[in-house]
Parts: sequence; structure tokens; C-alpha cells
Amino acid sequence: MNGASIFFFIVGTCVLAVGYYMFSGHEIGILKGRPAFQNLVIEKWKNIGKWTMIASSAFYIIGLLIWFFDVD
Repeated sequence: MNGASIFFFIVGTCVLAVGYYMFSGHEIGILKGRPAFQNLVIEKWKNIGKWTMIASSAFYIIGLLIWFFDVD
């Protein structure tokens, strides 16, 4: 396993954790300051969290491909 695949697994895990945090109904303060994220209801935060968790699978897939093909 090379460094790039480990990096993608770590980034994927971090993105998954943030998505799960939002999916459980919590608001992220740094995003709350942006005009697009102000005045969102809890259901919208859950929807954003769901799609963030789905997007984290792309990092895992890329990490698996790099690990499988051993691109250096």
C-alpha cells in the first residue's frame, strides 16, 4: 500500500465523519457563516450530510484503485 492510497483513505474517513456529523442533525459553524447555509432547517442539514457521506465513497474508490493498480 503506497502513500497515495493511505492519503485517500484518511481523507475519505474525514469526509465521512463530517457527513455523519451533519446527518445526525448538527450544524457546522464555519458553514453557517456563509449566506447559502444561513437559515437552513435541520432536514436540509441532514440532506447535505447524506450527500457528503455519499461523496466520501469516491475517495475510498480512488484509494482502492490506487492500491489495486499500485500507481507510484
